[in-house]
Amino acid sequence: MTDINQLEKTDIQQINDFKREFNIQATQAQISKFEYNLVDATIDKGTLRRACQDANSLKLGAVCVLPCFVKSCVNFLGSDPQTSLIACISYPHGGDTTEIKVAAVKRAVKEGVDEVEVTAPLAFVKDGSWAYVKREFKKLKGAVKRCGLRINIESDLLTPAEIAKICTVASDCGITSLCVSSGVNRAGINGETISRMRSAVKDKCTIKTYGVSSLTEMNTAVSMGAGILGSKNAADLARLILKTIE
Repeated sequence: MTDINQLEKTDIQQINDFKREFNIQATQAQISKFEYNLVDATIDKGTLRRACQDANSLKLGAVCVLPCFVKSCVNFLGSDPQTSLIACISYPHGGDTTEIKVAAVKRAVKEGVDEVEVTAPLAFVKDGSWAYVKREFKKLKGAVKRCGLRINIESDLLTPAEIAKICTVASDCGITSLCVSSGVNRAGINGETISRMRSAVKDKCTIKTYGVSSLTEMNTAVSMGAGILGSKNAADLARLILKTIE
């Protein structure tokens, strides 16, 4: 009987260990969806350094910075980064010419980013100049080489028809990730827009949403189809998630 009891205790311990390991993996998978939004115009290098350290230690999906901070963040993340580095180009409204965007992409790639996130030319989208938009997307696709390319569409400024059209154009150009609004005044998420974009691109693109500020919003965004979660509070939200397995 003692042997049986001991066996049962061992089994229980193994089951508990398995559950904990499973929870750790599931939790890390959630955390890896978060990207630290660090594109505030007033951000300083000290804040960036701490954010990169947090992103590394928590294994966030990425840190997103303005192009002028790429070199600094490459150094802050170190020789063995645990998170990706993304340069946000032509933020927030995509008003630069295609040539300027392409040059900025090439420079960011040369300086060490893993991906670039370029804002679509909203003035041309609103004007219905889809040939221009498509041509720009193709040139950006060629400029990134082996790095990832995302397109931010600033969806809050677009009509449902424009959102559907730009999603179709982007996916036809081989863009694999599209970002819901990231404007400077953006707060909270728009589940309806996420769902609309997911429907438009089918399984061709990953949808990223900005403005996630709580775990409730995180769950809503994921349930509506977002695969990437941009947040100014990414580190704090990751720590909250980690508490669930302590």
